[in-house]
Amino acid sequence: MKIHCFQRVNLSFDFPFYGHFLREITVATGGFIYTGEVVHRMLTATQYIAPLMANFDPSVSRNSTVRYFDNGTALVVQWDHVHLQDNYNLGSFTFQATLLNDGRIIFGYKEIPVAVTQISSTNHPVKVGLSDAFVVVHRIQQIPNVRRRTIYEYHRVELQMSKITNLSAVEMIPLPTCLQFTSCGPCVTAQIGFNCSWCSKLQRCSSGFDRHRQDWVDSGCPEESKDKICEKNIDTTETPPYSITTLMPTTTKFRVLTTTRGSTTSHLPTSLPTEDDTKIALHLKDNGASTDDSAAEKKGGTLHAGLIVGILVLVLIVAAAILVTVYMYHHPTSAASLFFIERRPSRWPAMKFRRGSGHPAYAEVEPVGEKEGFIVSEQC
Repeated sequence: MKIHCFQRVNLSFDFPFYGHFLREITVATGGFIYTGEVVHRMLTATQYIAPLMANFDPSVSRNSTVRYFDNGTALVVQWDHVHLQDNYNLGSFTFQATLLNDGRIIFGYKEIPVAVTQISSTNHPVKVGLSDAFVVVHRIQQIPNVRRRTIYEYHRVELQMSKITNLSAVEMIPLPTCLQFTSCGPCVTAQIGFNCSWCSKLQRCSSGFDRHRQDWVDSGCPEESKDKICEKNIDTTETPPYSITTLMPTTTKFRVLTTTRGSTTSHLPTSLPTEDDTKIALHLKDNGASTDDSAAEKKGGTLHAGLIVGILVLVLIVAAAILVTVYMYHHPTSAASLFFIERRPSRWPAMKFRRGSGHPAYAEVEPVGEKEGFIVSEQC
């Protein structure tokens, strides 16, 4: 089936993407697959699977096509002999992306006429990799029946563009996420590189940064998950469904397979994608407390000793302040007296305020570290 601009595609299987199961994706002629639920004008910003995102336009050549095929366990999308709209003379590109029902993603490159780093991003972003985001919906009180959707990217995988050449391939294998755990015990004891917490109200395990972010916050899960304590005894004998030998802070691991005539070699990218280190850590690990009698007695003794020391320090500070005040009163020309006289409140600079329109003198900003956050307004 030929595709122009973009087209929604229903999958015949559940495709796990960052722990979320997708049944519908959007295939775009620009060399990428959009995985978000809300179609907007900034599809290239985030929530994408991009074997080679660029300004491709199949309409500039009769031989250019974008096709997809779903066999029940995998979806294959192929951009065949596509040309860049703003630089037709560079030649045609042929590549594909394969989404498998076990979460693996394979990028295959048959024909890449020029280095990807030479493709211009003036009229269209040039990206190779993955991205996901969560959406927060706000109602605007000043404008009835209008909601504001703010999209925040929480993770991105960027592949090294210099590795994208003719007859090369990239395979990305998903790692375990917090969303895979369905009970409290395995959730809070999971050692998968994420700070997993259990929310009893939602009956969900999460790190707080996934597509269910708004439900997590609205249900008060960040406060509940601070204790890391389950209502029932934690079953520590249950093992997670994955055996992890190396902990990595990203949801994806990958290898680059470069195919040459007569031989196949494997190359790892020089820089592995890491989880966005600008995220806000909302869950603090509880160090625990001893409940036996000796620990309680020790804690009580420490508390009394600390209280006595605090009272003594306060008495010393008050006594020192009184002595300094008496000294400066009887020695008005001393250096200490002159220091405080020069800095008395009557000599402080005045802070002038100007009447404005009632709006604060600062702009509303997004949380620190969020990448490519943008706002989409829509009618209810």
